[in-house]
Amino acid sequence: MTSDKHIYRKNLMAQRKAHHLAHGATAGDKLATQFLAQPILPTGQWTIAAYLPVGSEIDPTALMHHLQNSGHQLCLPFCAAIDQAASFRAFQLGDDLAADGLGIAAPQKDHPCQPDIVLLPLLAFDRQGNRLGRGGGTYDRTLQTLRAQHQIRAIGLAYDMQMVDNCPVEPHDQPLDAILSEARYLDFAPSQAPKKAT
Repeated sequence: MTSDKHIYRKNLMAQRKAHHLAHGATAGDKLATQFLAQPILPTGQWTIAAYLPVGSEIDPTALMHHLQNSGHQLCLPFCAAIDQAASFRAFQLGDDLAADGLGIAAPQKDHPCQPDIVLLPLLAFDRQGNRLGRGGGTYDRTLQTLRAQHQIRAIGLAYDMQMVDNCPVEPHDQPLDAILSEARYLDFAPSQAPKKAT
């Protein structure tokens, strides 16, 4: 199973990279447009965790600009080690960044944040709300930790071509509440509204 998933991930990574090279320059703006066309956020101001794209991940920067300009608090994940859940640090576009324990850019200043909504990247998703990540398990641990604390919404961001018939699922895998691509929005848990962290 581990070997099969490694090969599966490698193939998906190659497909996403090819698509990103051909369409990545415009996908971020289309993602933001799709977000604006859908009833995704409940009324109010929310703390929203996003991410800075690595490699061929779809770029949420245009969407982050819209969210920041609309008065929402952005934050980014910070992970000290590969076997730990991430914490979150408050972020505004333009803030100074430094590599975290995984070598991923994160805010230098440690202003802790508790997200209500988590926007996260992925390698593949299916219509049941399952997500396949890069294999480190960081987001699974992080979502499990957050969901034990309060009700959140986990929304995967992806190219539409990343949808597969079925993602391989293991007991520790955390499902998505919704998926947003440059072409569609799929809500797997329409009654699952986020609640403000206390």
